[in-house]
Amino acid sequence: MSTWNHATTAVLAGLMASGCSSSSEGGSGTTGSHIVLKTHLDIKDDLSQAKANALGWSVNLSKAYLSVGALYYYSGDPVLSRRAVPWGGTDEALAWLGDVLVKPAHAHPGHYIEGAAMGQMLTPTTVDLLGEPLELADGEGVTGETNSARFTWQSPAKGKLADLLDGHVIVTAGTATKEETTIRFIATADESEVHDGDDKAEVAGCAFGAEPGEVGVEMDGDGTVTLTLVASVWFDQVDFSYVAPGANEAPEPDDEGFVNIANTLAWQGFIRGVKKGTAYEFSYEKE
Repeated sequence: MSTWNHATTAVLAGLMASGCSSSSEGGSGTTGSHIVLKTHLDIKDDLSQAKANALGWSVNLSKAYLSVGALYYYSGDPVLSRRAVPWGGTDEALAWLGDVLVKPAHAHPGHYIEGAAMGQMLTPTTVDLLGEPLELADGEGVTGETNSARFTWQSPAKGKLADLLDGHVIVTAGTATKEETTIRFIATADESEVHDGDDKAEVAGCAFGAEPGEVGVEMDGDGTVTLTLVASVWFDQVDFSYVAPGANEAPEPDDEGFVNIANTLAWQGFIRGVKKGTAYEFSYEKE
């Protein structure tokens, strides 16, 4: 079982001693009992299959590795924010509207109040997003209402795929197609490039509920926390036209015909997607 850090131990010890409700508005549960939380990782999208993003590019991946750090769970509400309506045609506007209505929660540093610490999993690992769902290390927590979570990256990466990440926290490669244009791309992210507004390598204020994407669940016994990765969110606002042949900032392809989109406007869209809370959904199920 993982070891609690000192700050979380103090908070949870106080909760267990007081036996008070963790809900800010009418929670029915009583906080305080220690529970064991298994950790499961699920992958929502089959990233090897082409999926259209909001800008009309059909993206599918041949490689996708992620370095996962500690996971933390809280009583505070997740962050909800809405992006500005994008400039462009009707298709882009409709895609934006659907994204807002269906998946409105986005990490937005500076407006998230964690509330009480409800649990954590501290063992880092590495994940192949084109592989099968897997079990992560056990975590632990206390009973009570839980509404949000914090995802962190581990750098340097730890786990069996660490060498494949080659110093990055995310490595992806694949193809993007729109009409007659197909681009073979590489997109990576380093730890320093995924920092939030508080200069931390994390996404705070992710939704935590009874099902992925839902908010609010009573953790009332030993159970399993599932982290569902929605990596299609990473590419949803990537405009690959910036790296298409003939574009001003188009990189030169490597020997295999892949272009590394690092430091381009397309890559900036990728990094914004990587930081969105909707890419990391947490849920709890009692044993």
